[in-house]
Amino acid sequence: MKRHNGFSLVELMVVISVIVIVGMISVPTLVTTYPTYKLKKTSRDLCSHLRKARSLAIKLNRDITVEFKVNEHAYTIDGGTPIKLEAGVFFGHGSATSPAEPDTSFPDDGVSFENNRVTFNARGLVTPATNRGNVYVYNDKGSCCAGVTTIAGTITMKQWRGASWE
Repeated sequence: MKRHNGFSLVELMVVISVIVIVGMISVPTLVTTYPTYKLKKTSRDLCSHLRKARSLAIKLNRDITVEFKVNEHAYTIDGGTPIKLEAGVFFGHGSATSPAEPDTSFPDDGVSFENNRVTFNARGLVTPATNRGNVYVYNDKGSCCAGVTTIAGTITMKQWRGASWE
C-alpha cells in the first residue's frame, strides 16, 4: 500500500480559518492601542533624554541645555541633532484638564520651561532655579503624558488617566 505524505485540503482550510479568526480578534486591539504605545514610548524617550542631558552636565562639568522645537515636533540636546517625536505625537496637553504639578498652569505650546529650554548645570540642577517645568506630549486620540522636572534635576514621567495624573 502506497502512503501519501502532506496535508489534506480540509486540514489546510481549518488552519487558515484559525489564523483568520485570531487575526480578526487581534487587529482591532492593536489598532486601538498603537497610538497609546507610541505616546508612552515618546514620553519614556523624552524623560530618558532629559536624564541623559543631566548626566552629561555632571560628567562634563558644564551646562547642558535641552531645547524644545515645538513647531518642528523635536528637541535637541546641547545643540545636537534634533530628536523627532514619534509620528502622531505632539507637544501639548491633549485632553488633560489639570496640570501635572499643583500651582502651575498649562503652557500654550506644551513646554513650560522659559524660552522652551531647560539647562542642567555641572551639579545636575536646573538653572536658573526658577526654571523647573513640564513638557506635555499628546497623541491624536487626546491621551497625554508629561515629563516633570524639578529644580533639583529629578525627572519623572506622568500619564493622564482621565481624572488625574499617575
